[in-house]
Amino acid sequence: MHKNQWKERAVYLMIGAVAALAVVFLTGADGSDTSQIGRYRMCCTTRGSFTEISVIDTTNGVVKWYGGSSDGKPFDQVK
Repeated sequence: MHKNQWKERAVYLMIGAVAALAVVFLTGADGSDTSQIGRYRMCCTTRGSFTEISVIDTTNGVVKWYGGSSDGKPFDQVK
């Protein structure tokens, strides 16, 4: 191989490596706060033909019951 071919291949290798690193860095984690993972626990109980769903906030112990009127509401708005 000629000396020019080695230089050309080295340049293409560097361009490929930089492009691959750019993709990894641009699609990587954003460093967001992960302390909220596992904060809520959901429990389901069945009484006859009715299923009760409760959600427990593990940081402060608040238990909220989900039923027909609370479907789709955020946790803060459920009583």
